[in-house]
Amino acid sequence: MFGFMSSIQNKVRFGYYFCLILIVFVSILNYVNLTRIDRKVSFSLVVSEFFDTTLEMRRFEKNYFLYRDNEDFAENLRFTKKAGEVLAHNRDGIGRLRIRTDVDVLERDIGEYKSLMQRYYSLDKARRPAEAEALEGRIRGKGKKIVEATEAISIAEKMYILSLVSSSERVLMLSIIFLLVVGLIVGQYLSRMVVSPLKQLEDGIQKIIEGRFDSLSIQSSDREIVSLSNAMSRMLKEIELRQMRFIMQSEKLACLGTMVSGVAHQLNNPLSNIFSSCQILHEEIEYPDIMYKKELMQQIEKEVERAKAMVHSLLEFSRKKEFKSKPIPVRGLVEDTIRLVQGDIPSKVELQVEVPEGCWITADKQRIEQAVLNLVKNAIDAMPDGGTISITADEDDESKLVRIRVRDSGIGMDADTAKRIFDPFFTTKEDGKGSGLGLYVAREIIEEHEGSIKAVSVEGEGTTFLITLPMKEALCDGMGE
Repeated sequence: MFGFMSSIQNKVRFGYYFCLILIVFVSILNYVNLTRIDRKVSFSLVVSEFFDTTLEMRRFEKNYFLYRDNEDFAENLRFTKKAGEVLAHNRDGIGRLRIRTDVDVLERDIGEYKSLMQRYYSLDKARRPAEAEALEGRIRGKGKKIVEATEAISIAEKMYILSLVSSSERVLMLSIIFLLVVGLIVGQYLSRMVVSPLKQLEDGIQKIIEGRFDSLSIQSSDREIVSLSNAMSRMLKEIELRQMRFIMQSEKLACLGTMVSGVAHQLNNPLSNIFSSCQILHEEIEYPDIMYKKELMQQIEKEVERAKAMVHSLLEFSRKKEFKSKPIPVRGLVEDTIRLVQGDIPSKVELQVEVPEGCWITADKQRIEQAVLNLVKNAIDAMPDGGTISITADEDDESKLVRIRVRDSGIGMDADTAKRIFDPFFTTKEDGKGSGLGLYVAREIIEEHEGSIKAVSVEGEGTTFLITLPMKEALCDGMGE
């Protein structure tokens, strides 16, 4: 059935359009019925008004006969006139009802009733009581006939509306049953033609989950299934390459840890200062210059704190731990990162930091340090002849983001290179001097923190990396206090 359909898209589209046409057809059918009911309900209001008008006409007629009040006569004439107008304006609709009353006869009766009432009003009832009594009897009979006719019209209208509602209920019920049957048929068709190959695909993926890396074999001519099957087969062939990439990334991180451990040589400076101060104290211990000795002790304390901070940053960065996000100040993050890479910054490279004190993010400190460290090392490599590295940060209160910029004044990149710098294993360095994973790792870390990173570069003028991270304002405010 429908063998020309060689894709799931066409099959689903066919089922969708087919059901849509059926729904539209059934909807139009029910809309027509509802429209008829609506028109009849609106017309029933007219019939009800006509019936109520004749009742009011008769009520004032009886009042006039009892009390001879001219206001009752005037109201009787007003309602009589209104009944005639309602009948005249809706005679076609009333004429289509299944009633025994002739509309023309009813209209003529209303006219005669009006004439009789006017004649009765102008008659001298005291002098001609017999004629008045006879005329009153004729009026009562004519009024009764009119009310009976309007009542028959009202009853006929209500019965017609009830029949329409009953008919609409039957049509609606049949429509629902019809749509259910058609829906089941279409569902079975789609299940047989679409779900079956998807089930085969699911079974194939389950084999992969269980460790059986076989090529997928799915019996289907649908181009989506065939394309997906081919893609999965290619994915299986790429698994080994992916595994190798993860191994290389681990080796890169291990090398990075080795490089970071080299920061230990920075301890030579504070240790040397401590040693010198101790020598001076040893030589000057017998002299009474207390202020000078206190100054030397303060220098020793300062250098000890400096060495302590270096060792703490080194241990924090080298320690392996699970991803754990917590509030950290951006300035402290940058300063700790600089400590780790300080020993690798050439003397001809100047490092500038402009980060406000109140700028906070929520992140895993070790991972973010690694990302910033990779960017700084990349900036150093981009300035073989020296230059300036600038690290700045600011907050965007409107978008609730923190932006960190790492800018260098190096050689820059052309457009083609800039498009590929975040690709794994892409490097412009000589063989053996770079794995091409530094910027790739940095991007993975930033995206892991729900942020983004992009590079803007101009050849000969330098490169700027922009990191954007969520500010986490409420939490950061609390930490800042």
